[in-house]
Amino acid sequence: MNQVLTTGTYFGASVPMPPSPPAPSITMPEPISYEFQVVEHVEAGKITKVALQVRRNTHDQYGAVKLLGSWEEVPRVRIGDVASVV
Repeated sequence: MNQVLTTGTYFGASVPMPPSPPAPSITMPEPISYEFQVVEHVEAGKITKVALQVRRNTHDQYGAVKLLGSWEEVPRVRIGDVASVV
């Protein structure tokens, strides 16, 4: 008996690949800036109190102000034997 073997190429469907997991979401922090100002409280033409104020601003990814904060007084701290808020 004479047997002849032939080879052929099969162009069938490709092997199915398992679905890839979704990329993890990354939350980027928003840029923040701080502004400081010194405020003088004046009564009858005389300075009665001087205070430091701060404002915290939030920016978008391009640097434009997204959320403008309000001015708040910075608490004064006396540093000595025992730290205390004045």
